[in-house]
Amino acid sequence: MGETNFKDFKAELLKNPNIRREYDALQPKYAIIQTIIARRNELSLSQRQLARLSGMQQPAICRIESGDNNMTVDTLFRVANALGLDIEFKPRSLAKGLT
Repeated sequence: MGETNFKDFKAELLKNPNIRREYDALQPKYAIIQTIIARRNELSLSQRQLARLSGMQQPAICRIESGDNNMTVDTLFRVANALGLDIEFKPRSLAKGLT
């Protein structure tokens, strides 16, 4: 009986162009979430403390960190400011066929 680890399973799924497209589309959102969590942990803040610093409620921070909601730009700036993070947009290479 062969075992499949997560990396192999993920690699196999991502061979499907439709799944790959959806996965790639979600990457920026989850990169932001990972940055928020990492910075909160780096500062040794609880979700409750971060909520207080950003003028929000703890359940809202939980929803942000779990990816369960689409945060507004205002919310993103409030959380980033509370964590001492800058928000930066930078150009990326364009997909083939786009100019």
